[in-house]
Amino acid sequence: MARGRYARIRRPEHPQGNVASHHAWSPRGALCQQPSQRGPSPPSGGGMSVTAYRQDWSDIFDDEPSPDDAPRRIIVPTTSTTGRGAGATPFTAGAGYARRFPTDALPPEMRSYARDLAIRKQVPVDLPALTMLGILGSVAGPRVTIRRDLDWRQPTNLYTLCALPSGAGKSPTVDELRRGLWKAQKALTEVHERDVAARIVDLTRQVEEMRTKANDISTLPDERDLLRTQAKALEKQADELAAEPPPSPELVFDGDTTPEALAGSMALNNGAAAVIDDEGTFLRNLGGQYSGGKTGNLGLVLVGYDCRYYRPKRVTRVADPITRAALSLVISPQPGIVADMMRNQMMEETGVVNRFLVCIPGELTGYRTERPSTYFRDTPNQYADRTGREWWASLLEGIVRYEVIGETDPEDAATIELTRGAWKLHREYEQAVEVRLRPDGDLHRISAWATKHTARVLRVAALLHLAGGASSDDELSESVMADAITIGEWSVEHFLAAGSVVGLTTDAGRIKEYIDGTDGGFASRSIIAREVFKGHAASKDLTAWIDELVATGDYERVMLATTGRPKEVVRRKRSGAQ
Repeated sequence: MARGRYARIRRPEHPQGNVASHHAWSPRGALCQQPSQRGPSPPSGGGMSVTAYRQDWSDIFDDEPSPDDAPRRIIVPTTSTTGRGAGATPFTAGAGYARRFPTDALPPEMRSYARDLAIRKQVPVDLPALTMLGILGSVAGPRVTIRRDLDWRQPTNLYTLCALPSGAGKSPTVDELRRGLWKAQKALTEVHERDVAARIVDLTRQVEEMRTKANDISTLPDERDLLRTQAKALEKQADELAAEPPPSPELVFDGDTTPEALAGSMALNNGAAAVIDDEGTFLRNLGGQYSGGKTGNLGLVLVGYDCRYYRPKRVTRVADPITRAALSLVISPQPGIVADMMRNQMMEETGVVNRFLVCIPGELTGYRTERPSTYFRDTPNQYADRTGREWWASLLEGIVRYEVIGETDPEDAATIELTRGAWKLHREYEQAVEVRLRPDGDLHRISAWATKHTARVLRVAALLHLAGGASSDDELSESVMADAITIGEWSVEHFLAAGSVVGLTTDAGRIKEYIDGTDGGFASRSIIAREVFKGHAASKDLTAWIDELVATGDYERVMLATTGRPKEVVRRKRSGAQ
């Protein structure tokens, strides 16, 4: 009888010879095809063979063991090379997905680090590239603005969303980039501690001056008493500040928070906050996870994107007013959470969805064949290059040293200005986007998102400018603006594709399958209700499912004239239709 971790399972005789094979799952999850006759007889047919070694075969076969270190053949079945996602690599999108992030548009150091992460973590390069832009915006947003026109400037924070399924490598990638903030956090803490110490010294100086004046014989009695009272109050304030200094500002907050709790934290954090969340918890909270399914308070999310004044309206949940709420959201959820967000009527109507740079690159699961690996007893050919990580940490540290705008007059804030060439190029792009918003344009069906697009591109340009080593004292070049526009066009393709990539709910999918199976590629609402749902679907639910299908951009509603009332028909869009 077979022993150990593998049990023999008899199979019919191998068609290519007298070899009966069996299959078993290894402890590491590899599907192993093993010959039932003694010795390594690899079966013929498709598959990629990998040679593994085992000290003792007696726990696999019930006959005598083979010599030590005898090779065992592991046959990894080949997978389909067609269908959605086929052919995906870190730098090539799989079938059915929008193209990969254009890394050539990034500054050299940023490009190198993004590509390095994509290879090491075996993830689409879109994930590290977009996450880096989001984290850059979280540090720059509270401190730096960019101005295109005399009376039009933009903050530099971003809302980014890169959706990948669980197990696709999101967390290791995002964690490494998040850890790059440690140097910036340390610098921020040092500045905070110096500011607190300077405040204590200033209070102590004021106390001494007041007491000196109070002891002066020329000071009137009433004024003397007032000075001593004020000195005592300031002395108490200095003592309390020394005993319990305020906490240092935080650069990052966890995704498991509510808008109300986040507003309270921002009020104590110079009005700034960045939520870096690789699970999508924050989006679930916005969608009503803690409020019985009712969409959460979206006010902070709407105002925080534009870095405006925010004062909570809810009487029962009080938070201090924030002069300039600078919020950054860097989220990497599962695609299903993105689908829920895009279907959420409140998020759609208020414009929350339209503030995000959205990317759904498709996973590499099943295609991750180039993951670097070195056995722990071996000496690596070369040690890990930490250049990218060190560059990233230093870049964030440099930006965090800009003064937080807060209550400062925006005119006095650190501001990136454009060269005339960059200004002209952005103007031309703005006009081109405007034309594409027309009914026959490719952006018409996502016009609510696209109307914010040129401002987003301006923000991206500012971040590329800073990532390239320039400062707010340097003018932004035309080439940097061209790179930002390139990234902007990539983001347009992904948002256009998002509706169909995130997947449909089960019932919307049933409608799609039915329509696709008809000869003409269409069906009336009444036929859908009768044939698909057997008359058991509520009218409002049927409307929602059809809305969801139409929102993908691949289907449309049309009204057909009949001898009676016009009939609503849902059909697949004809080739070339917008």
